[in-house]
Amino acid sequence: MKREYLGDSYDAVKRLWQDVFTPWAPLHADSRFIPKEICGEFTALTKIPVLAEDPAAPFSILNDPDTGIRAPSSSNQNEGRTHIALPTIEGQLSKSNVCCVVTFDQSNHRSANLPAVEQRTAKMQWLNSRGLFTFYYVSHAPFLFAFSTVSMMAHAESLLSEAGIPSSRLEHAP
Repeated sequence: MKREYLGDSYDAVKRLWQDVFTPWAPLHADSRFIPKEICGEFTALTKIPVLAEDPAAPFSILNDPDTGIRAPSSSNQNEGRTHIALPTIEGQLSKSNVCCVVTFDQSNHRSANLPAVEQRTAKMQWLNSRGLFTFYYVSHAPFLFAFSTVSMMAHAESLLSEAGIPSSRLEHAP
């Protein structure tokens, strides 16, 4: 999250996720992706507090890298403010009170010779192969939603549907 992008339409989508998930498992942003100097502004805009420590109650994690999720086939699995690796998402879901991990993902590897949909599918399949459950919200601001149980995924999908998100925007791995 760069200061220059604070307040863009992607932040409006993040606030929607918070509004939808607050009664169930409110979002908390992973601090490695939000610069300290804009944490307050980020939270004021999105209503998503930056995670200082894990809440005792059920919660969800927002990963907000500048670019997105590294492809499972990528030899570069470095993480930083721009990218997150799939094993990190898997680790976040191993916490007992984490209901969902939502990750901004506009990372389409151009030299992979795979269409964006196939790259998203590969990321979901990597997590699915580890016993996790996933779907993408596909739009100009794509997000991967990941869960440790199918019932949590179904609940999140129900909440999104009740909020008016068309099911055609939710993409599952084949």
